[in-house]
Amino acid sequence: MSHSVNPLSYDSLKKIFYSLRAYNYDLPQMLKFFNQYSAKDKKQSKVLDVGCGYGEKLKALHQAGYDVLGIDVNPHLVEANQKNGFNCITLAEFTQNTDNFDFILMSHIVEHFSPIDLKEFMDFYLDRLKIGGYLIIATPILSKSFYNDFDHIKPYSPQGILMVFSERYDDQVQYTSRNKLKLKDIWFRRRHYRPQFFRSQYIRTPWTKVLQLLETFSKILCIVSGGIIGTTDGWIGVFEKVKPIEQ
Repeated sequence: MSHSVNPLSYDSLKKIFYSLRAYNYDLPQMLKFFNQYSAKDKKQSKVLDVGCGYGEKLKALHQAGYDVLGIDVNPHLVEANQKNGFNCITLAEFTQNTDNFDFILMSHIVEHFSPIDLKEFMDFYLDRLKIGGYLIIATPILSKSFYNDFDHIKPYSPQGILMVFSERYDDQVQYTSRNKLKLKDIWFRRRHYRPQFFRSQYIRTPWTKVLQLLETFSKILCIVSGGIIGTTDGWIGVFEKVKPIEQ
Protein backbone atom coordinates (compact mmCIF):
# COMPACT_ATOMS: atom_id res chain seq x y z
CA MET A 1 0.00 0.00 0.00
CA SER A 2 1.53 3.28 -1.05
CA HIS A 3 1.51 6.37 1.12
CA SER A 4 1.46 9.82 -0.39
CA VAL A 5 3.70 12.43 1.19
CA ASN A 6 1.75 15.47 2.16
CA PRO A 7 3.56 18.68 1.28
CA LEU A 8 4.11 21.23 4.00
CA SER A 9 1.02 23.27 4.59
CA TYR A 10 0.98 27.01 4.06
CA ASP A 11 0.76 27.57 7.84
CA SER A 12 3.81 25.34 8.42
CA LEU A 13 5.82 27.19 5.81
CA LYS A 14 4.73 30.47 7.32
CA LYS A 15 5.92 29.36 10.78
CA ILE A 16 9.27 28.27 9.35
CA PHE A 17 9.61 31.59 7.55
CA TYR A 18 8.96 33.67 10.65
CA SER A 19 11.15 31.47 12.87
CA LEU A 20 14.03 32.00 10.44
CA ARG A 21 13.43 35.74 10.40
CA ALA A 22 13.61 35.77 14.21
CA TYR A 23 16.67 33.48 14.44
CA ASN A 24 19.14 34.72 17.09
CA TYR A 25 22.73 34.17 15.95
CA ASP A 26 24.16 35.14 19.34
CA LEU A 27 22.19 32.86 21.64
CA PRO A 28 23.82 29.47 20.84
CA GLN A 29 27.31 30.92 21.31
CA MET A 30 26.31 32.71 24.51
CA LEU A 31 25.10 29.42 25.99
CA LYS A 32 28.35 27.73 24.93
CA PHE A 33 30.34 30.36 26.80
CA PHE A 34 28.13 30.09 29.89
CA ASN A 35 28.51 26.31 29.89
CA GLN A 36 32.27 26.55 29.36
CA TYR A 37 32.94 28.96 32.23
CA SER A 38 30.26 28.00 34.76
CA ALA A 39 30.45 25.66 37.72
CA LYS A 40 29.49 22.04 37.12
CA ASP A 41 26.30 22.65 39.06
CA LYS A 42 24.76 25.47 37.02
CA LYS A 43 22.38 26.37 39.84
CA GLN A 44 25.45 27.54 41.79
CA SER A 45 26.18 30.11 39.07
CA LYS A 46 24.30 33.34 39.74
CA VAL A 47 23.68 35.25 36.51
CA LEU A 48 22.59 38.86 36.07
CA ASP A 49 21.07 39.70 32.68
CA VAL A 50 21.39 43.49 32.35
CA GLY A 51 18.79 45.04 30.08
CA CYS A 52 16.96 41.74 29.71
CA GLY A 53 14.26 43.19 27.45
CA TYR A 54 11.58 40.72 26.45
CA GLY A 55 13.32 37.87 28.29
CA GLU A 56 14.73 35.77 25.45
CA LYS A 57 18.05 35.23 27.25
CA LEU A 58 16.30 34.93 30.61
CA LYS A 59 14.26 32.06 29.24
CA ALA A 60 17.23 30.30 27.64
CA LEU A 61 19.43 30.60 30.74
CA HIS A 62 16.60 29.52 33.04
CA GLN A 63 15.91 26.48 30.88
CA ALA A 64 19.64 25.67 30.89
CA GLY A 65 19.54 25.49 34.69
CA TYR A 66 21.13 28.77 35.75
CA ASP A 67 20.07 30.92 38.69
CA VAL A 68 19.36 34.00 36.61
CA LEU A 69 18.06 37.44 37.54
CA GLY A 70 16.93 39.94 34.90
CA ILE A 71 16.94 43.69 35.25
CA ASP A 72 15.40 46.29 32.96
CA VAL A 73 14.61 49.99 33.19
CA ASN A 74 11.25 49.43 31.48
CA PRO A 75 8.72 48.44 34.19
CA HIS A 76 6.30 47.03 31.60
CA LEU A 77 8.94 44.55 30.38
CA VAL A 78 9.76 43.63 33.98
CA GLU A 79 6.10 42.95 34.65
CA ALA A 80 5.77 40.87 31.48
CA ASN A 81 8.82 38.78 32.40
CA GLN A 82 7.48 38.24 35.90
CA LYS A 83 4.15 37.06 34.47
CA ASN A 84 6.12 34.55 32.38
CA GLY A 85 7.63 33.17 35.58
CA PHE A 86 11.08 34.76 35.37
CA ASN A 87 12.99 36.43 38.18
CA CYS A 88 13.10 40.03 36.97
CA ILE A 89 13.34 43.38 38.75
CA THR A 90 13.56 47.11 38.02
CA LEU A 91 16.68 49.22 38.45
CA ALA A 92 15.22 50.76 41.61
CA GLU A 93 14.71 47.29 43.07
CA PHE A 94 18.22 46.26 42.04
CA THR A 95 19.75 49.06 44.10
CA GLN A 96 18.15 47.42 47.15
CA ASN A 97 19.53 44.02 46.15
CA THR A 98 22.83 43.00 47.78
CA ASP A 99 23.65 39.87 45.76
CA ASN A 100 26.94 39.37 43.97
CA PHE A 101 27.08 37.44 40.73
CA ASP A 102 29.22 34.85 38.98
CA PHE A 103 28.17 36.11 35.53
CA ILE A 104 26.92 39.40 34.18
CA LEU A 105 25.45 39.45 30.69
CA MET A 106 25.31 42.67 28.67
CA SER A 107 23.72 41.64 25.39
CA HIS A 108 23.36 44.48 22.88
CA ILE A 109 23.68 47.09 25.60
CA VAL A 110 27.05 48.84 25.36
CA GLU A 111 26.44 50.30 21.88
CA HIS A 112 23.62 52.44 23.34
CA PHE A 113 26.02 54.50 25.50
CA SER A 114 28.53 57.28 25.00
CA PRO A 115 32.03 56.45 26.32
CA ILE A 116 31.79 58.35 29.61
CA ASP A 117 28.31 57.00 30.34
CA LEU A 118 29.35 53.46 29.43
CA LYS A 119 32.30 53.50 31.82
CA GLU A 120 30.06 54.52 34.72
CA PHE A 121 27.37 52.04 33.65
CA MET A 122 29.81 49.13 33.47
CA ASP A 123 31.54 50.01 36.74
CA PHE A 124 28.16 50.16 38.49
CA TYR A 125 27.38 46.57 37.56
CA LEU A 126 30.95 45.25 37.74
CA ASP A 127 30.99 46.25 41.41
CA ARG A 128 28.55 43.36 41.85
CA LEU A 129 30.58 40.80 39.89
CA LYS A 130 32.72 38.47 41.98
CA ILE A 131 36.47 38.45 41.51
CA GLY A 132 37.00 35.56 39.10
CA GLY A 133 33.49 36.02 37.71
CA TYR A 134 32.75 36.71 34.07
CA LEU A 135 31.26 39.58 32.12
CA ILE A 136 29.84 38.50 28.76
CA ILE A 137 29.37 41.28 26.22
CA ALA A 138 27.53 40.84 22.92
CA THR A 139 27.58 43.83 20.61
CA PRO A 140 27.58 44.77 16.92
CA ILE A 141 30.49 46.27 15.03
CA LEU A 142 30.21 49.22 12.68
CA SER A 143 28.37 47.97 9.59
CA LYS A 144 25.91 49.30 7.03
CA SER A 145 23.03 48.42 9.35
CA PHE A 146 24.51 49.66 12.65
CA TYR A 147 22.60 52.94 12.66
CA ASN A 148 19.35 51.31 11.61
CA ASP A 149 18.68 51.17 15.36
CA PHE A 150 17.44 54.61 16.41
CA ASP A 151 19.35 54.65 19.70
CA HIS A 152 22.66 53.11 18.62
CA ILE A 153 25.31 55.62 19.65
CA LYS A 154 28.73 54.04 19.17
CA PRO A 155 30.16 50.64 18.24
CA TYR A 156 32.78 49.32 20.68
CA SER A 157 35.65 46.97 19.90
CA PRO A 158 37.19 44.47 22.37
CA GLN A 159 40.35 46.57 22.36
CA GLY A 160 38.36 49.68 23.22
CA ILE A 161 36.82 47.97 26.25
CA LEU A 162 40.22 46.71 27.39
CA MET A 163 41.82 50.15 27.03
CA VAL A 164 39.67 51.30 29.95
CA PHE A 165 39.08 48.12 31.95
CA SER A 166 42.38 46.24 31.54
CA GLU A 167 45.59 47.09 33.39
CA ARG A 168 47.64 46.00 30.39
CA TYR A 169 46.85 49.28 28.62
CA ASP A 170 48.31 52.54 29.83
CA ASP A 171 47.66 54.79 26.84
CA GLN A 172 44.04 55.62 27.74
CA VAL A 173 44.23 58.44 30.27
CA GLN A 174 40.86 60.14 29.83
CA TYR A 175 38.86 57.39 31.54
CA THR A 176 39.80 55.32 34.60
CA SER A 177 37.79 52.30 35.76
CA ARG A 178 37.74 50.96 39.28
CA ASN A 179 37.05 47.41 38.02
CA LYS A 180 39.58 45.44 35.98
CA LEU A 181 38.95 42.80 33.34
CA LYS A 182 40.95 40.22 31.42
CA LEU A 183 39.75 38.94 28.05
CA LYS A 184 39.32 35.16 28.24
CA ASP A 185 37.54 34.31 25.00
CA ILE A 186 35.98 35.95 21.97
CA TRP A 187 33.74 34.96 19.07
CA PHE A 188 33.02 37.05 16.01
CA ARG A 189 29.46 36.78 14.77
CA ARG A 190 28.80 36.20 11.09
CA ARG A 191 25.31 36.88 9.84
CA HIS A 192 23.60 36.58 6.51
CA TYR A 193 23.87 39.14 3.75
CA ARG A 194 20.90 41.49 3.90
CA PRO A 195 19.41 43.61 1.14
CA GLN A 196 20.19 47.24 1.82
CA PHE A 197 18.77 50.53 0.60
CA PHE A 198 15.90 49.30 -1.53
CA ARG A 199 12.73 51.36 -1.75
CA SER A 200 10.63 48.22 -1.20
CA GLN A 201 12.19 47.77 2.24
CA TYR A 202 10.37 50.87 3.41
CA ILE A 203 7.34 51.19 1.18
CA ARG A 204 5.34 48.06 0.43
CA THR A 205 5.49 47.18 -3.25
CA PRO A 206 5.25 43.93 -5.24
CA TRP A 207 9.02 43.59 -4.65
CA THR A 208 8.73 43.63 -0.85
CA LYS A 209 8.00 39.92 -0.55
CA VAL A 210 10.79 39.16 -3.01
CA LEU A 211 13.27 40.97 -0.77
CA GLN A 212 11.94 39.12 2.27
CA LEU A 213 12.33 35.78 0.50
CA LEU A 214 15.84 36.68 -0.65
CA GLU A 215 16.83 37.56 2.92
CA THR A 216 15.33 34.33 4.27
CA PHE A 217 17.24 32.32 1.65
CA SER A 218 20.41 34.22 2.57
CA LYS A 219 19.83 33.40 6.24
CA ILE A 220 19.40 29.69 5.44
CA LEU A 221 22.67 29.70 3.50
CA CYS A 222 24.46 31.42 6.37
CA ILE A 223 23.14 29.03 9.02
CA VAL A 224 23.76 25.88 6.95
CA SER A 225 27.29 27.01 6.00
CA GLY A 226 28.18 27.83 9.61
CA GLY A 227 28.62 31.48 8.73
CA ILE A 228 30.94 30.94 5.77
CA ILE A 229 28.33 32.48 3.48
CA GLY A 230 27.83 35.62 5.50
CA THR A 231 29.52 38.70 6.87
CA THR A 232 31.05 39.60 10.23
CA ASP A 233 28.90 42.16 12.02
CA GLY A 234 29.41 41.64 15.76
CA TRP A 235 31.29 39.94 18.56
CA ILE A 236 30.79 38.23 21.92
CA GLY A 237 33.56 38.55 24.48
CA VAL A 238 34.13 36.79 27.80
CA PHE A 239 35.93 39.02 30.30
CA GLU A 240 37.11 37.77 33.70
CA LYS A 241 37.08 40.21 36.60
CA VAL A 242 40.53 40.35 38.21
CA LYS A 243 41.94 42.08 41.24
CA PRO A 244 43.51 45.45 40.47
CA ILE A 245 47.28 45.50 40.78
CA GLU A 246 48.28 47.53 43.80
CA GLN A 247 50.31 50.58 42.95
